[in-house]
Amino acid sequence: MILKAVRTIIPELAGYKKPAEEASDTLTAEEAIVFLQAMGYPTTLSNLYGLTFRNAIPYRKVRRRLVFSRTELTKWIEAGTLRPEEQRAAAALRIAQSANNQQ
Repeated sequence: MILKAVRTIIPELAGYKKPAEEASDTLTAEEAIVFLQAMGYPTTLSNLYGLTFRNAIPYRKVRRRLVFSRTELTKWIEAGTLRPEEQRAAAALRIAQSANNQQ
């Protein structure tokens, strides 16, 4: 009976990872810069601080440190990314609305 219990527990323990070993979702400011640059969004530390000051980027403060979420940054990049044809269509729409407002 004990042998059977040990045989069921051993495979579960083999796949166990400590929380520190798992890929963490939280990033420091420096790690966020590296992550953003890898995602194709070139930035610097001063630019990152400026974005947080304007609340233009998702972040949290833990004590006195800025902490970023990898998933929130990915969503933020995807939400702010416009394809060239979408930019042209949006610009044409703004021009048309501006022309209508002036008449």
